[in-house]
Amino acid sequence: MLPVFIVDELPDKGELFVSGDEAHHAINVTRIKVNEIIALTDGKGRKVSVEVTSITKKSFSAKVLTVQDFPASKIWLTVMQALTKGDRARETIELLTEAGVDEIIPWSANRSIGQFKDEQDSLDKWRSWARESTKQSRRAWFPKISTLQSGVSASEVLMDFDLTLLFHESDGGKLSDLLTKAQSEKNLNKVLLIIGPEGGISDEEAAAFLERGALSVAMGLPIFRSAHAGAAALAAVQTGLGIW
Repeated sequence: MLPVFIVDELPDKGELFVSGDEAHHAINVTRIKVNEIIALTDGKGRKVSVEVTSITKKSFSAKVLTVQDFPASKIWLTVMQALTKGDRARETIELLTEAGVDEIIPWSANRSIGQFKDEQDSLDKWRSWARESTKQSRRAWFPKISTLQSGVSASEVLMDFDLTLLFHESDGGKLSDLLTKAQSEKNLNKVLLIIGPEGGISDEEAAAFLERGALSVAMGLPIFRSAHAGAAALAAVQTGLGIW
């Protein structure tokens, strides 16, 4: 399988020049060679295969061989993810990206252990982790990382979605039944999945989400860590919606 690197602008044909961090990684870590074929993505739907034509200490040039343009998802899947603690944060973003999320909304829930000490710095880290995981999972689109939401006020974002699923460790309906019913009633273009913190979603938060139309889904046993629950929920939803 071809190694993948990120380049902001990818032409339809001809030669391209790559420098900066991606070139450094390709040259010094992956150790690409002249005449080697590698893959590039712009994270905006385009992937190209190229043949490396020249390499210097800090850059390389390549010739475009093939171009693929991937459309955005027909059903936009967003996960509102409660902040997880310590090194679990990176794992959370990696798993969500690999599982096919289109957008991640960080959520400082009432019972969240993890916190954004510096919001912009934390968002930048999340975006960087998402970019790296995009390469690893060979996606054509970067997940969007949205601004931080907090507590009960996070329920205000629900008005932007056709369907909101509130995942709960015990209380709620069967996912397959809820998806079948929702699809029979309306077109689903934007779906939101809400994943709570390790301590669970507070009654106040749950009530606010349900009041704005969220449907409660019982995840049942086994109980997932918050960092892992979103990926499992995404897999189940994509299967239920026929995306997988």
